[in-house]
Amino acid sequence: MTNFSNPLTKCLGIEFPILLAPMAGGPTTPQLVTAVSNAGGLGQFGAAYLNDDEIVTMANQLRASTNKSFGINLFLPQNPEYTDQEFSKATEALTDYFSKFGLKLPKNIIDTTPNLNQQLKAVIESDIKFCSFHLGLPTKKNIQELKEAGIFTAASATSVEEAKQAEEKGVDFIIAQGSEAGGHRGTWIGDWRHSMTGTMSLLAQLKALISTPIIAAGGIMNGAGIAAAIALGAVGVQMGTAFLTCPEAGVNDHYKKALLNTSNDNTIVTRTFSGRPARGLRNYYIEKMENSGSYALPFPLQNILTGPLRKAAAKENNTDYMSMWCGQGASLSRGIPAAKLIETLVDEYNQTLIKVTN
Repeated sequence: MTNFSNPLTKCLGIEFPILLAPMAGGPTTPQLVTAVSNAGGLGQFGAAYLNDDEIVTMANQLRASTNKSFGINLFLPQNPEYTDQEFSKATEALTDYFSKFGLKLPKNIIDTTPNLNQQLKAVIESDIKFCSFHLGLPTKKNIQELKEAGIFTAASATSVEEAKQAEEKGVDFIIAQGSEAGGHRGTWIGDWRHSMTGTMSLLAQLKALISTPIIAAGGIMNGAGIAAAIALGAVGVQMGTAFLTCPEAGVNDHYKKALLNTSNDNTIVTRTFSGRPARGLRNYYIEKMENSGSYALPFPLQNILTGPLRKAAAKENNTDYMSMWCGQGASLSRGIPAAKLIETLVDEYNQTLIKVTN
């Protein structure tokens, strides 16, 4: 068995340098998080939409289920603005879809994003081992407060410039989010279309230019992918899509079936569901919205606006109107329990090393 000891495994007290991607909105259930941690990886829960009390409750629930380390992920507030005209354009584009499910369009919209400082206070009070950030960077003071509490930090980067700024802020790890990754693009400097470098290329560039340890994320679905990332200098990998079809994942069963039935890359990066570029499976809603050039409010307003539509679609198992976030490697999904998946990934990693050395 390979000894995976490195700065990541030592800091987090984990056996394998495999992190569950902290997918907000439901996929990272307590059962999935604890299963990954108990199997030797690091389970993480996406808390982007949780307030401080909900974070404390989740942490307590996880601690009651595992004595292993686990992590949390927070989004940086976006503070978007919109005009009445923009709201009208966005709701007009959704009229037919809402009508299909017997839903009424709202007359206004309120940004319900939790307060970041309150979330961070809850993270510190809950004594969580690892806190990562997406869609931007917290302040140096935020990072220092987490470090003083014994919490390791990480930030997503989709470009060299983002990684350099994250390093300057003093995070412990940088998560290199390649273009293959599912879910929301983490880009916070410049146009997201200019930050679509593949995972391995981005990893190699960052390794040559920064000294902060790097975690590779995007398109990694098997042990060979883990081996490739580590060979290029990553201290670990963060995997989301690979775990979406696990029975412990909190996604609709028809969503899981869609992933398991995918035979090639059927994904697209779209703003139509959330207002921010995000990669997921193509479906009727996305195709119609993209082809018509319909207007979408900025994130998280569009995400809040389409919430009732997505919820109604999931209730009726209608994948034509669900946001099925996933990466380009979705066709390699397996549908096995999380613990078995970790075991399989480690075995594949070892088999890859044997093949390379023979």
